[in-house]
Amino acid sequence: MDYTPTQDDNLTATFFIKDPDSGALEHCETFYETDRDSWIVQGKHRGSAVAAQLVSLAEDETFLEVSNRTVDAFVRKYVKENHGVDLG
Repeated sequence: MDYTPTQDDNLTATFFIKDPDSGALEHCETFYETDRDSWIVQGKHRGSAVAAQLVSLAEDETFLEVSNRTVDAFVRKYVKENHGVDLG
């Protein structure tokens, strides 16, 4: 995979949460918080048949699939840390 740097690479990514069903050393879906009020999402790469279904995907944009369990874990942690509400 080609990781050619661009001017948009001037950010710091900090681990936020990963798939709660993954082991300590497994490759897994992971959210990273950046210092630019954005998120980097690590996940499985999908092909052109999926890309064709997405609306307005620009040449410099990409996409990835993130499971419901990972999004659920993300939302629960986000709500608790940012709003003080434990969703259980």
